[in-house]
Amino acid sequence: MPASDLPNRSSARGSRVVAQRGFTLIEVLIAFVVLAVGLGTLAVGIATALRADAKVHNKHALDHIAESRLEAAGRGGPLKTGSREGRIGRYRWRETVTSVELGKSRPQDGAAPQGASLVPSWVEVVVQDDAGLETRLAALKLVRGAAQ
Repeated sequence: MPASDLPNRSSARGSRVVAQRGFTLIEVLIAFVVLAVGLGTLAVGIATALRADAKVHNKHALDHIAESRLEAAGRGGPLKTGSREGRIGRYRWRETVTSVELGKSRPQDGAAPQGASLVPSWVEVVVQDDAGLETRLAALKLVRGAAQ
């Protein structure tokens, strides 16, 4: 191509504004605001998920202690009517045993009926944490002999 056919570069530069490269300050600030809002939302979501996980873990611990206390009731010794309380770590438990009347348990002559060696008792276990969250479990247990 001959030199006369090439456009005159110096005249083209003078007549138009040279295109800018990079971002303007306002574009950078808007990008930072969008990033900050996104990260803030992400942080709130993570904090909410962690709180929910802690609640579920705490509820699981309450349920586990209540199940263990209910299962252990009457195994280590005779199951007696009344209440017992205790602590396991930061959890408080209360066990209440109530005898259950199922109608006449003895014939009119006062003799013990045959097969009456098992007496039903209602056992309720309540486990509570320091924050006030609680779990309540209950079961009907059969106890040897008369409930005391």
